[in-house]
Amino acid sequence: MLIRFHVSNFLSFNEEIELSLIPGRARQHPTHVLKGQVGCDIKSLRAAVIYGANASGKSNLIKAMDIARQFILEGTQIREAIPRTPFKLCKDGASRVSKFEFEFRQGGRCYVYGFEIDNQRVHAEWLYEIRKTTEVLLFERVTTSDGENSVEFGKIEVESHKEQERLQFVSMGTRPNQLFLTESMERNIKHFADVYRWFAEVLVIIYPHSQFLPLAIATQDSDFGVAMASSLEQLGTGIHGFKLMDVNPDSVFSDALRRDLRGRLPADNKHVLVTTPSGERYIVDFSNGDINAKKLKFRHRMGDCEEDVLLEIEEESDGTRRLLDLLPTFGNWGHRDQVIVIDELDRSLHPQLSYKLLKLFFEDSSSQSQLIATTHEEHLLDLDLLRRDEIWFIEKDQSGASRVYSLEEFAPRYDKDIEGGYLRGRFGAIPVFGKLSFGQ
Repeated sequence: MLIRFHVSNFLSFNEEIELSLIPGRARQHPTHVLKGQVGCDIKSLRAAVIYGANASGKSNLIKAMDIARQFILEGTQIREAIPRTPFKLCKDGASRVSKFEFEFRQGGRCYVYGFEIDNQRVHAEWLYEIRKTTEVLLFERVTTSDGENSVEFGKIEVESHKEQERLQFVSMGTRPNQLFLTESMERNIKHFADVYRWFAEVLVIIYPHSQFLPLAIATQDSDFGVAMASSLEQLGTGIHGFKLMDVNPDSVFSDALRRDLRGRLPADNKHVLVTTPSGERYIVDFSNGDINAKKLKFRHRMGDCEEDVLLEIEEESDGTRRLLDLLPTFGNWGHRDQVIVIDELDRSLHPQLSYKLLKLFFEDSSSQSQLIATTHEEHLLDLDLLRRDEIWFIEKDQSGASRVYSLEEFAPRYDKDIEGGYLRGRFGAIPVFGKLSFGQ
């Protein structure tokens, strides 16, 4: 569960901005509020839907979460630059640090984890546990300009003096361009595994080009497959099932691709989704020295008889393909509580379909999943669908920096026409055009 996210001096964000999922004063849709737990009593909202003009910074907010996540999970190589892009519309942007900070709940506890970086080193890194009345230090790290680490540990349970020494050794030996959280996982130190696991398994980033693997490895008769086929049919796609067909890897993959697959398939034989330049999707696994591949196809009924025909995924519409990648997330058919972050929710989708997907998400009252999505779809600005504090806006100020704010700041009445007010510019975050001419 995400509580708050902060970022500064990254892409279009200059001063620190905050995206908060802590409930405000709104009282409608009480089921959209996730209750706290014994170890962490902070409540959180189930959604944040973000509006703004083109180039306002909506996608940059998603990228900020994603670049932090990648840095945590993938780390860096020796002498590799840290991949951050500072705010460039002021003179001192390149010389200032960029800050990323997440507040979240994981394993019944609430944490604050963050770091400050430039392109060469991690200047600071911190992890605290949030309790009812205080924040408890777990570790805090400062790196000097010559690469020396200073790490202070708080209340961490260690079984022996030897284990304490190992923890200190790893922390002091962490490279300046590497996070200690990342290094601790690579060195098999388990004290912060829950925090790392939140970024690896709970925080999910979906871009317009992202593709969803679990659909492809499901079977037609599984609960997942049945739910997926039923939903696709009810939503008018014409699909009423799918099939995975065995293919010969030697005939569909080049020698170079087969070598690449052998190099990157995981040792535990998990599946890998391979997409060709033409859009064909293959599900690949590697066992007994062989590459096994299946191709995903979709069932459609013929109009003049009772027979079915199998269509390739590239023969489906852009909207249908987008649905294939979003539906499993909205339906929570994997039965995993996640923080789902989607850039351009409405891409290739009819407005009514975007609305329906959000309703589907909220109707699952047993789910603890959250949805953060950027969109231009104004029909979602409906207080029958969303709470005021779940609607957010991004716009740029005169200096070119993005600022983030909630509809809760305006406190409109429940019966107010939010969509109309937004389009009339009452809440900002809409395009402002200058004089436009295509001729001489």
